[in-house]
Amino acid sequence: MFKIGSPVKGNDFIDRIKYLPKFKLLLESNQHIMIKAPRRFGKTSLVKHTFEHEQNFDYIYIDIRRATSLKSLANQILDKAYHFTGIDRFINKAKDSLINVLKSVQKIKIDDIAEITLEMIEKETDETEYFLHALDVVEKIAHKKNTNIKFVMDEFQDITKLTNKKILELLRSTIQHHENVTYIFLGSIESIMTDIFESKSSPFFHFTKVIDLGGLDTKEVFDYTKKALTNKKISYDEHSLKNLIDFLQGHPDYTAQTLQTLYINAVINGDMKAHEDDCINALCTTLLDNKAYLEELITKARMKKHQYEVLNAIANDKEVELTSKALYATKISLENLGLIKNISRGKYILTDILLQILLQQEIDEEISLKENIKFKLTQSK
Repeated sequence: MFKIGSPVKGNDFIDRIKYLPKFKLLLESNQHIMIKAPRRFGKTSLVKHTFEHEQNFDYIYIDIRRATSLKSLANQILDKAYHFTGIDRFINKAKDSLINVLKSVQKIKIDDIAEITLEMIEKETDETEYFLHALDVVEKIAHKKNTNIKFVMDEFQDITKLTNKKILELLRSTIQHHENVTYIFLGSIESIMTDIFESKSSPFFHFTKVIDLGGLDTKEVFDYTKKALTNKKISYDEHSLKNLIDFLQGHPDYTAQTLQTLYINAVINGDMKAHEDDCINALCTTLLDNKAYLEELITKARMKKHQYEVLNAIANDKEVELTSKALYATKISLENLGLIKNISRGKYILTDILLQILLQQEIDEEISLKENIKFKLTQSK
C-alpha cells in the first residue's frame, strides 16, 4: 500500500493509467518518444509498467547517469544488445577471452557485426565511434531477430556531460537510419530536454513525439486513498486528507511517501485514524526524511554566484536586487539544474514543493516546522 522506492506497477499504478493507451499505441507504431518531467515524477514507472507488466515488447533500458564515459555507456548497451543473442556479460567475456567469445558469436550468425565489436574492444577504438557502433549493434540484432527493440535512455540530457554537444548531431545522424529500433528518451531537466527536442536549431527537432508528464491527478489520488484507508478500516478526516493531497500537487514520490507514513502511523499507534494532526505529522516526516536530498539541491544552488539568492527569493515570493541580465542568466542556470520552472512570462516556481517549504523555513526560523506545515495545509484549497 502506497509503495515507494521503486517503479510502481499493477494495482498501485494510479493516474498514469491514462497515459498508457497513448504510450502503447506510439510504441506499437514504432514512434520515437520523449518524456520529460521533474525528478521522481514517475517517468520510469510509466516505462517499466509498460515493458515489464504488459510484457509485449522487446526492450533495452539504459540509465545514462550510471555511465562515467561514452565508452562505459557503450559497454552497457552492448551487454544488453548481445543478451538478445543468448550471450550474457559480453564485455567481460570478451576481456577474459576474445577467442571464446568469437566462437560464440560465429554460432549466432549476425553478419560480421560481432567480429567488428571484438576488433574495436581489442584496438581500444575512439569512444565516440565505439558508442555509435553500439547503437548500430542494437539495430543489426533487432533486424536479425525480426523484431523492433524499444530502446529507453533515461536521464538523456546527461549525455552531454559525457562528451561535448556534438554527440547529439552524431547520434541523430546514426539512429535516423535505424528501422528496427524505437527510441524512448526520458529526462528530468525539462529546460534541457525542451532545448534538445523542441528547439528548431537542434538536430533532434521533430524527431520524437513529446509527452510532458505532469503531476498525478489529485482527485484520483484522493479517491484511491479514501478507498485504501476504508479497506484497512482506518477512519479519516476528508477535509484534512484532501488538503494534504492537494498541497503535494500530485508529486508522485512525495505523495506516496506521505500517505505511506500516514497509514503506518495509524496502524502502529493503534488508533487507526488519519485526521488533521496525523496528516501534518506525516508531511513533517516526509520532509525530514528527504532533508538530506533537499540540502544537496541547496548545495548545488550555492555553487554558482546568485543561484541560491534567486532560488530563495522565488521560494519566498520576494524581489532580488540584481541587474535584469544577471537575474535572467541565473534563472536559466537554475532551470538547467531542474530547480525552477517557468510557468508564464517572467514567472517562475520551484519544481519541488518540499524544497520550497525548507527555504521558507529558513526565513521563519522562529516558527516550528510543524506550525509552518499546519498553516500551509489549512491554507491549501
